Amino acid sequence: MSDTDYSQKMPPANMVLVVILIGLTGVLGWQVWQGDDGKDSSDFQSRKVTPRGSLTPDEQENISVFQTSSPSVVFIQTLREQDAPRSQDGSSSEQSSGTGIVWDNKGHIITNLHVILESIQKDKSSLEVQFADRTTVRAEVVGGVLKHDIAVLKVDVDPDLLVPITLGTSNDLLVGQKVLAIGSPFGFDQTLSTGVIGGLNRNVENDNRGILAGLIQTDAAINPGNSGGPLLDSSGRMIGITTAIVSPTGAYSGLGFAVPVGSVISSVNLVLERATEKVPTVLGATVFPPDMLRRIRVREELLKRGAYIAQIVPNGPAATAGLQPARLYGYSLVMADQITAIDGQKVRDQQDIDQVLEDKSPGDTVKLTIIRANTEIEVPLVLESQKLFF
Repeated sequence: MSDTDYSQKMPPANMVLVVILIGLTGVLGWQVWQGDDGKDSSDFQSRKVTPRGSLTPDEQENISVFQTSSPSVVFIQTLREQDAPRSQDGSSSEQSSGTGIVWDNKGHIITNLHVILESIQKDKSSLEVQFADRTTVRAEVVGGVLKHDIAVLKVDVDPDLLVPITLGTSNDLLVGQKVLAIGSPFGFDQTLSTGVIGGLNRNVENDNRGILAGLIQTDAAINPGNSGGPLLDSSGRMIGITTAIVSPTGAYSGLGFAVPVGSVISSVNLVLERATEKVPTVLGATVFPPDMLRRIRVREELLKRGAYIAQIVPNGPAATAGLQPARLYGYSLVMADQITAIDGQKVRDQQDIDQVLEDKSPGDTVKLTIIRANTEIEVPLVLESQKLFF
């Protein structure tokens, strides 16, 4: 029998499943109607429900801490606009997710830097913050501290949703004391887990091949998605931010780690203090130093014409405007946009660009005159403030 003949004679798999389920339902229906012992169904009596006793002090404590702290915990997603032809409607897809914490009543949200890193490294990416009541808003990155894996975000939201987390201390922690973690493991937001402090001052290697030092070790269940959420003591005070696990599978194995709240506070203060200063306005692109181009024998008349773009910051103004960075092929520059003027002012290097932008503000639109493939064109570009990373 050929494969074609065989497929024609066999019923579809889903039809077999339906028949089996129908048959099984009929059997079960017969048993329920008749009763297993053949007696009349009027002999059936419903089981009595035993009332719950009083909650234990430990249960009451867990419930109290969760109800008090959970409004301060948010779910964070990095979204990326889908490209055609996969998505013709401009929809977005989730790239990564994690947890965040309401820091103050000014709209600052804190999380791990690695949670939002993809949003600033990949083009067409954005951040979305979902509060406990399911209100969802876009967020902007203020800055971060790589050493402690801390990032600061800013949201514009109804002040009633901003419930700042209660801060504790991390210099008086003891191995064995109870801790609670709230986060979004595997996307299940507002999830509570409990455990104890298993160790202090632990050092763990992170994904960027750096070392996170002085961490709190805990056996509270921490999984992917918990990153950026609070580690709380039994009073509901935040004593750390869950940031890493050690596991052969990538899931919970009993070894979770948190950045101590002392390091969190110093990191956030650094970012916010610098954010109050005048932050440089940027194009989101770097240009080659002329001396470097001279070393690869770029002609002087070309260098006098303008500044060649070396790199484009992903998801930045230049990337949004469609500017093209240079590629080096041997000793030759290939496919480089060359900026010759900004709002009509001639520029030749980074110093000229910075001088022009000194009087500009984030959100201003400037007109770039560039040369692309020996053709002069004008490109509008919306400036933004330089991100604060330390």
